[in-house]
Amino acid sequence: MKKFYTLAVAALFTSAAFAQFSEAGNAVAKESKAFNVKHNNAKTPTDTAGWVPNPTKWLPGEFAVGGQVWNYGYTGGGYVYGVNISTSNLDEVAQGYQNLNTATFGVEGVLAGFIGKDYAGGGNSTITFNMYNMAANSGYSYDGTNWNQDALGPNGAAIATTTMPLSMADTTFFSLSYAAFPSVVPVNGGDFAVAMNVAAVKAANDTVGLACDADGEGYRLAFHQVPSFGGFAITDDAFGGLNNNIALFPVIDDNFVGIDDVDFFNNMQLSAFPNPVVDQTTISYNLNENMNNVTLIVYDMTGKEVHNVNYGSQSKGSYNVNIDASNFTSGNYFYSLIANGNRLTKRMVVTK
Repeated sequence: MKKFYTLAVAALFTSAAFAQFSEAGNAVAKESKAFNVKHNNAKTPTDTAGWVPNPTKWLPGEFAVGGQVWNYGYTGGGYVYGVNISTSNLDEVAQGYQNLNTATFGVEGVLAGFIGKDYAGGGNSTITFNMYNMAANSGYSYDGTNWNQDALGPNGAAIATTTMPLSMADTTFFSLSYAAFPSVVPVNGGDFAVAMNVAAVKAANDTVGLACDADGEGYRLAFHQVPSFGGFAITDDAFGGLNNNIALFPVIDDNFVGIDDVDFFNNMQLSAFPNPVVDQTTISYNLNENMNNVTLIVYDMTGKEVHNVNYGSQSKGSYNVNIDASNFTSGNYFYSLIANGNRLTKRMVVTK
């Protein structure tokens, strides 16, 4: 049985308190056997997959730890995390990532988990992915009375941009879509965010949306760009309570935070050698401290896991895992190390 998940979010503040900007109550949802995606008029989804209530093996890491992938729809049509009919023009969403070790590294692209799309405008539109530096006092938060630019959030102009045709957004369950930046984007010790902008999709009258995890599983690092603010607002505040993580995942370039480097990303280092891979590779990782719930996952572009082992608690040190790739088909694969609730993801290429 195919299902999708959404959540009705109650308004926590009065409309008067949100006089300047309010989306409270506009995140709506139901559980259904089939999708019913709408935008400005009635539409029939042309490329939408159902979700099953056991998506723990869909996206890697601490995403959807409660065992469900969610779709947050928007009142009147569309998605909270994608094309919607908000008069506030909420066309860009961002997922922030904190660089706990102030490491220097590079991001090569973005993995996106789409939940649905339709082609009412013809399907020839383009999705844009951006990357931003994050800084303190850059994001807008709501204190119950006023909006204040006092939170960690995306800062300034995008530092990298890439595009993806809407037709390449794979909404099939257990699938991921990869968008590479034109060149590796340096991160010099700071926090960063990856974002999806769907203004062009909306203008073409097409629709697309991203999956997320459940309310309460986030870290107040999901954001919506608010044109009237000239910056990003914390989604949790904008929608009167919607604290989750968006299915936008940075892919760290394999030349950074490897096992021979000085830097660690969130106390982890990760490498695969050889890469590209023919028949065998060894994934090596270093832990900079004792860590809990250490998991290594390898998966292909369809999200199919070819390796998933939870090692439990592990002490600070180096570890090696041999991967038999003799039965892998050629193409891109991604490997993720998850520990203490943080995730480090890299790409490897299998060639035959």
